[in-house]
Amino acid sequence: MSLSKKLQIPVGVATCVVDAPHGFTLDGPVTKDPEAGAVLAFARDRKALTANAGPAFAAARADRIAWIAYPKAGQRGTDLDRDILWELLKAERIRPVRQVSIDDTWSALRFRPG
Repeated sequence: MSLSKKLQIPVGVATCVVDAPHGFTLDGPVTKDPEAGAVLAFARDRKALTANAGPAFAAARADRIAWIAYPKAGQRGTDLDRDILWELLKAERIRPVRQVSIDDTWSALRFRPG
């Protein structure tokens, strides 16, 4: 299954990818426009989450496709996990609706208006 399909991004919908790791590719159109139909923001740690989550939160509030990718449990050099992300989402009044594995390093959490 392609990553776009796994992330529930329809064919042809542009995705704003924020702070992707080196070598990351997404099958489908990618843009820097935060108003795109989908947003995928990467956060390596809490500091990056604070810096990168804004476009994804805005997309969720507008009921566009919104994902935050974060390191899987056990990854070195991170202070971020799913539970921390869930608490932040709750504070932002948006709710998680789906979690997927991007690869061996990254998981992603989709969220929508709460």
